[in-house]
Amino acid sequence: MLLLLCGNFAFAQSDSAVFTFLKQKYPAVGWNSKSQIKGDFDYDGLTDYALRGRKGAKLVVGIVKGAVNGKTKHWRLEFGEDAGDQGGLCSVKTALITVDDIDKDYVKFAGEYIETEYAARLKKLPKNSKGITL
Repeated sequence: MLLLLCGNFAFAQSDSAVFTFLKQKYPAVGWNSKSQIKGDFDYDGLTDYALRGRKGAKLVVGIVKGAVNGKTKHWRLEFGEDAGDQGGLCSVKTALITVDDIDKDYVKFAGEYIETEYAARLKKLPKNSKGITL
């Protein structure tokens, strides 16, 4: 499971702008426009977007920070299919991305046992924060 942090949902631009942007930046990826999810993934008050795609045998997650413009920040994460690998997926064909509530037990665990900047950020999350699950 992949967990990315996000906060409140907000309204923003048309969904097709994000799809078009990722398609232009990464033309080798077959992006699935219907997989798009949105939320404030970095809790800066702006709506961010995530989209699922395929590149050969890999699943690709594209993340776009805020509105699409000339300075749009974006990231691409690729995952292979290997159930024996902690960083791999059991099935690329059936993998989905969804917005979910952050597990409060996980936040408590991270705060108690993980001594990193990541754990410190988890402790400060607003109660209404969300996560992206892959």
